[in-house]
Amino acid sequence: MNPTPPAPRSTVWPLYVVTFLATYTIAVASISAPGIQTALQIPETRTSLVIGAYSATFAAGLIMSGRLGDRCGRRRMFQFGTAGLAVTALLTAAAPNFELLLIARLLQGCAAAATTPQVLSSIQAILTGESRLRAVGLYSVFAGSGTVGGQVLGGFVNSTFGETFGWRAAFASVGVLAVFAWVGARCLTETRSANPMGLDIRGSIILGTALFLLIAGLTNGAAIDVSAPLTTTGPLISTAILLAAAVLGLLLLVPHSRSRERTGRPAILPAPVMREPGVRLGVTLACLLFLMIGGFMYNFAILTQIGFGYSPFRTGLVSLGLALAFVASSAVAPRLVSRLGGPARGGPRVLVIASVLQAAGLASLGVLSLLELTPFALWFQLCAVLIGGGQGLMLGPLVSVVMAAVPDEVAGLTGGLIATGQQTGIGLGIAILSTVFAGLAQLMPMQTAYGFTTLGTVVLSVVFGLLAARLGAHGRQS
Repeated sequence: MNPTPPAPRSTVWPLYVVTFLATYTIAVASISAPGIQTALQIPETRTSLVIGAYSATFAAGLIMSGRLGDRCGRRRMFQFGTAGLAVTALLTAAAPNFELLLIARLLQGCAAAATTPQVLSSIQAILTGESRLRAVGLYSVFAGSGTVGGQVLGGFVNSTFGETFGWRAAFASVGVLAVFAWVGARCLTETRSANPMGLDIRGSIILGTALFLLIAGLTNGAAIDVSAPLTTTGPLISTAILLAAAVLGLLLLVPHSRSRERTGRPAILPAPVMREPGVRLGVTLACLLFLMIGGFMYNFAILTQIGFGYSPFRTGLVSLGLALAFVASSAVAPRLVSRLGGPARGGPRVLVIASVLQAAGLASLGVLSLLELTPFALWFQLCAVLIGGGQGLMLGPLVSVVMAAVPDEVAGLTGGLIATGQQTGIGLGIAILSTVFAGLAQLMPMQTAYGFTTLGTVVLSVVFGLLAARLGAHGRQS
C-alpha cells in the first residue's frame, strides 16, 4: 500500500509582495511628487492632493474589504485587488492630466484596500505555530522594506527615465510587482470565515468621501496667500467649503453607526468598539504616527528636489540611512518590548522611548535646516538615525501594544481600525504638513520654512509619547 503523500507546503510569499507594495506605493508617490508637479504643470496643492487621495479610499475600504474576504474568500479578494493594483498602476503612469491622475489614484487606493486586509487574515488561517510567528515577523520586515524600496528604487527609476517619464515609470513599477503577486496568488490556500460579518457599504462611502474632502480642503489651504488672505478670496472660500463638507460627512457617521447598532447591523466604525478607551487611543496613535511619516516623506522630497535641486535618486540615497534605521529598529522592537515587560507594560514604555528619539531627531533636523549647515546630506545622517530609529520603534510594537490594552471580544475589529487610522494619518500628514510647509515658504526661504515645519512636528511626537503613556494605563493585567 502506497504511503499517504505529505501535505503540500503552504505558500505565502505573494502576501509579502503585497505587504511590501503597501508602503512602496506610498514612498514612490512621495518621491515622485516633484516630477509630477513639473511634468503636469500643476501647483503643489494639486500634487499633494494626488499623493494623499490614495490614502482616503485605502482607509475607507479596509474594513469592508476585510469582511468581503471573510465572506467571499481571501484568495479571491487578494487576486481581485492585485489585478486592480496592476491596472491602476498603468492608469496612473499613463494619466495625461491632473483630473485623470487623481481618479486613477483614488481607484488605486480601492485596489490596495482589497488586498491588504487579506494578508494577516490569510497568515492566521493558513499557518500555525512557529510558521505563523515567523510569518508575522516577516510581515513587519517587508512593510519596512517597502519604505526603503520606494525611496531608493523609486528614486532610481525616476532619475533613469528622466524628468518627463521618470514618475510614470516609477508608478508603472508598482504594476510590475502587482502582476508578480497576482500570478503567485494562484498558489495561496483559499480560506473563509465560518461566521463572516455583514457589510456597511453606505458607511464606507460616507467615510471615503469625508476623508477625501478633508484632504482636499487641507491641501487647498496652501493656495491661500498667507501674507494677504483676503486679497483673493477664492482659495479661502473653497477651502472653507471643502472642510465644512468633510466635517458634515464625518458627523453623519455618528447617527449612521448608532442606527446600525440599534438594528443589530455591523457598521464601518462600530460604536461599541469605538467606545473602548484603548481602541480610541490606539487608532489615534496609529493616525498620529503615520501623519508624521507621511508628511515627512513628502516634504523631504520637495525640499531636496525642488529646493536643493537633487535628483530623485540622490534624494533616495540621502534618506537611505533613515530607512535602514527604521527597518532595523522595527525588527528589534519586539525583543525590546519583551525585555521591558511584554506588550501590556513594556510596549507603552518602548513607544514613549521611541517618541523621545524621534523628537530629538526632528529637533536636530529643524535646527540643521534653520542654520543652513552644509553639506546638508551629510549632517542629515546624524538626524536620520534618530528619526528612523524612533519611527521603527513606534511602528513595530504598536499593534501588539494596542491589542494588549483592549478586551478580547473587540480585538478582531481593532486591527482593521488601526490600519484605517494608519492610512488616514498618511493622507492627513501629506495634506497638513505640506500645507504648513508651503504656507511658510511664501514668507521665507524654503529651507527655513522646512526647519520651522520640522520643529512643529516635534510637538506631534511629544503628543504621541503622552498618549502612549496613557495607553499603558489601559493594559490588561496578565
